[in-house]
Amino acid sequence: MKPLHTRVDAEQLDRAAAMLKVLSHPKRLAIVDLLGKSKTKDHQMSVTEIYQALDIPQAIASQHLITLKDRGVLKSSKVGTKIYYSLAVPQLLKIIDTLEDYSGRI
Repeated sequence: MKPLHTRVDAEQLDRAAAMLKVLSHPKRLAIVDLLGKSKTKDHQMSVTEIYQALDIPQAIASQHLITLKDRGVLKSSKVGTKIYYSLAVPQLLKIIDTLEDYSGRI
């Protein structure tokens, strides 16, 4: 097995660390998990649906949604006056599933 420093370059490690930092907040993890498990078309949910499902204030949900979108985790689309969010990186669900499996063993 090759040492880590030759298997993964420094840029990849920096990008991975930045993504983990974005996901380090429990509410942001919950949003990603919720969107990934959404049964709606294209796994999209409105801001209202998200904050109601997570039982958090709208302003808090909006802050986290903006952070996730700015970091490339989510994408959004506007229909009329509503903004709908979906995952830009569905592979992140694998990380959440792994964390859920791990945290269940603690």
